[in-house]
Amino acid sequence: MRITIVGAGAIGGLAGAWMAMAGEDVTLVDRWKEHVQAIREHGLVIDGLRGDHLVRLPACTPEELAGPLEMVFLACKSQDTRAAITTIAPLLTPDSAVVSLQNGMNEEVIGDVIGIDRVIGAIPDYGGALVDPGHLEFVHPGPAYVGELDGRITDRVREAHRLLSHLTDTELTTNIVGRVWAKQIHGTQVVMTGLVEAPIVQVLRDERHRHLAVSLVAEATAVAAAAGVTLPEGMTVQPERYRSPTPEGTRALIDDLGQWVEATLHHQEEAEAAGTHRYVKQGSGIWWDLYYRHRPSETRWITGELVRRADDLGVPVPLNRRTAEMIYEIEAGSRAPEFANLDELYAYGRDAGALLPL
Repeated sequence: MRITIVGAGAIGGLAGAWMAMAGEDVTLVDRWKEHVQAIREHGLVIDGLRGDHLVRLPACTPEELAGPLEMVFLACKSQDTRAAITTIAPLLTPDSAVVSLQNGMNEEVIGDVIGIDRVIGAIPDYGGALVDPGHLEFVHPGPAYVGELDGRITDRVREAHRLLSHLTDTELTTNIVGRVWAKQIHGTQVVMTGLVEAPIVQVLRDERHRHLAVSLVAEATAVAAAAGVTLPEGMTVQPERYRSPTPEGTRALIDDLGQWVEATLHHQEEAEAAGTHRYVKQGSGIWWDLYYRHRPSETRWITGELVRRADDLGVPVPLNRRTAEMIYEIEAGSRAPEFANLDELYAYGRDAGALLPL
């Protein structure tokens, strides 16, 4: 089968590299011409979590891509989804499948262009960074999830599962919609850490910041409930614990988030202490876009999209709304990224009664 990865950054590039190393027929597609040229001339260089690799595989820009396409993994930023899928739509056949290997709720956007019947949902919980043209960093481990939007188990989704399993442990799920929502909910606290130009672990080691984080998640969980979504249980999204938390319950959520942060980032500290790798990416994808790439983040498609859906459903989300507004101000250059932003947000949440009881 011919596999096309549209968006050869951290998520798509890592998936494509491991598929290629397993002998699959993979082509990387990216609009950053320098990135494509570097891959063509020198191969794709990968360092970080799994050591050093040099992977040789075809790469092209969207304009150079030729059809017909079979299975496509769309791994671009959410804000680029419509443009990316519109570009490749003429190259698809009635039997083509497009896997949304992205953060954000992009399946509906893709389906609006090519028909929802050709869309497969997926969520990456691993992470990395596109450091320089032709250079990816594998930053943190994590599984992937893939499934048909209607919950069926089909041959094509089995194939998508097999391909992603070359890179990481992958779950073939009958509830990919719930998984997409769970990642969206988790993303609300990640967006919050983008209010300051500092490593995510530095932000979330502060107890008050974790109190903000779990309160953001509580608001988001209420939106999913109103939408009738069944959320899967996981380390960072546990719906029952957010419904009517007591101060003791809030304390447990804050403490559990602290343990998750330490466990998630422990591998970075070990590698740096051993001198085996100095990680370039120290924050979230939001942090990476704002402070390393100096470009707009995915906030409008994560917290912003959650706020939009909350408004449609009549669910109040004052803390998420204010968080998004503050990020937009940073993107516009009217707000400095500093820890005072988190103090301001905490005070806002307290005055609005939006913080979980503590």
